Amino acid sequence: MTNSTRARRILTATAAGALLLSGCAGASSAGEPGPEAIAAQPVAATATEKNCPEDNLPREASLATTGASLNPATWSDKSTMAEVRSSGKLVVGVAGDVNLWGSRKPGSTELQGFDIDVANRIADAIGPKVQVEYEVINFADRLPRLKNGDVQLVAHTMTMTCERWFGSKEKPDEFINFSTEYYRAGQKVLVRSDSKATGIDDLKGQTVCAATGSTSLANLEGRGVTPVEVGDVGECLVRFQEGETTAITGDDTVLAGFRAQDKYAKVVGDAFTEVPYGLGIAPGDYDFTRFVNLVLEQMRTDGTLDGLYDKWMKGNGAKPAVPKAVYGRQQAALEKRG
Repeated sequence: MTNSTRARRILTATAAGALLLSGCAGASSAGEPGPEAIAAQPVAATATEKNCPEDNLPREASLATTGASLNPATWSDKSTMAEVRSSGKLVVGVAGDVNLWGSRKPGSTELQGFDIDVANRIADAIGPKVQVEYEVINFADRLPRLKNGDVQLVAHTMTMTCERWFGSKEKPDEFINFSTEYYRAGQKVLVRSDSKATGIDDLKGQTVCAATGSTSLANLEGRGVTPVEVGDVGECLVRFQEGETTAITGDDTVLAGFRAQDKYAKVVGDAFTEVPYGLGIAPGDYDFTRFVNLVLEQMRTDGTLDGLYDKWMKGNGAKPAVPKAVYGRQQAALEKRG
C-alpha cells in the first residue's frame, strides 16, 4: 500500500488543540538492507557547533546498527518494535502546520509531508498492520512528550544538537536519543517581496519571528534583532501577514512552505547555520534507535530518501545531498546522562 492510499482519521483533540490522527502503514520491506554498520565518519565542525564535549563526536553521530534487525523474530519482547507490532500502533509526534513537512491537506484531516512519509516507512518496517497515530505537537513539546512516553518517535523537522543529546547546564535532564541525520537544512529568513533585506544582518533593530523551543530562536541571540516568540511556528506566518513582525526566521525547509503559501514573501540570503535533522527517540530506547537507523540506512540505499527530496522539496531551491549516516556514538556514554 503506497502512502498516497493510506486512509487517516481524526481520533481525538486535546484542549490545547493538538490533534491525534491515525494512518495504516503499508507492507513492510523484505530483507535486510545491504550496508552494514560503518565507523564514525569524520565531519567538519560547523561554525555554530563543534563536537559534543561529552564524547568528542559530532552532533550528527548516532548509535551504529550493529545487532539491529528487520526480522521480528529477533526482537526482544520488551523492545519498542515488539510492543508496537503487538499493539498495532506507533505514536509519532509531528507538525500540523509546516507545509511540505507535516500539514493537513486542504479540506481534509489527512496529514502529508516529508516527515509524514518517513514516519510511515518506520511503521512499515515494524509490521504491515501497524497504524501510525499522529500527535500534532509544537516545537517546545517535542522533548517533553518523548521523555514522558506520550509519543514513541518524533518526526518534526528536529535539529540534532549536543544539548539535546546530553542536556545543558540550564536543563541537565532534558535530553533524548536521535537517529542518524536524514536531511540537512539551513537557517534563513523570510521577508516581504518588496523588502530590500538580503539576509539576517539587514534586519538589525527589526522584529523577527521564531518558535519557542526552536534552535532558530536561540540563534537570534546577539544578532541585534527583536525576537517575536510564538508557540507554534505556523503562528509566525499569521503574525507576518498581519504586519506584526518584519520577518520570519527558521529552517529553509519550513520557510519554503511559507513562501508557497504567501506569494508576497521571499526567502533571502545564505543559510547562517547548518541544521541537521534527526528523528527523536526516547532516551534509554537504544534498541529502537538502532532499528530506526537501520530503516534509514535502507531508505538511503534503495533511493527512498532521494525520492522524498524530489517529491517535497523540488522547486524550493537547490536540492541538498542525502546526508551520509555518521555512527560512533556509544550507549555507554549515553547511559551516563542525567
